[in-house]
Amino acid sequence: MKSFREIRYSKGWIVLLATVVGLGFGSYTFINRAVTSQVYVTNCGMQDYKPTTIIKFCADAGVGVGAIEWSSWNAEGATGEGKYQINDCEPSCVDGKLYYAEVTLTLSKSKTINGKPTLTFISIKTKDGKNLPLSSSPIDSWPMELAG
Repeated sequence: MKSFREIRYSKGWIVLLATVVGLGFGSYTFINRAVTSQVYVTNCGMQDYKPTTIIKFCADAGVGVGAIEWSSWNAEGATGEGKYQINDCEPSCVDGKLYYAEVTLTLSKSKTINGKPTLTFISIKTKDGKNLPLSSSPIDSWPMELAG
């Protein structure tokens, strides 16, 4: 049986040590780059990554876009499609009727918030060019950093 001193100076030990150090450093570098290069969006006062729902009025969620599928996402902006939803709040918001429209959406106005690149503005447009429900326009937009 080999002594610890013989094992410590063998080529196998050096290869094992180099592999462990290399994997550890490589994993750290990969994870660090992934986390620091992600782009976020403000959504009801919280930073979120590729949300499937964005709310305009956070108190009652009366207006928003859901079922979002993103086609592009980067620090310059994001684009996708989803379903616009609005509550008519008649006779009250609890008992109101929901109206829907298929929309395209664009996120823009990147700012650094809490050290992270964050998109802070949303623009939506109906896919069929008709007016949004309960609106006289096919478009809507709002600053998301102030939502809530």
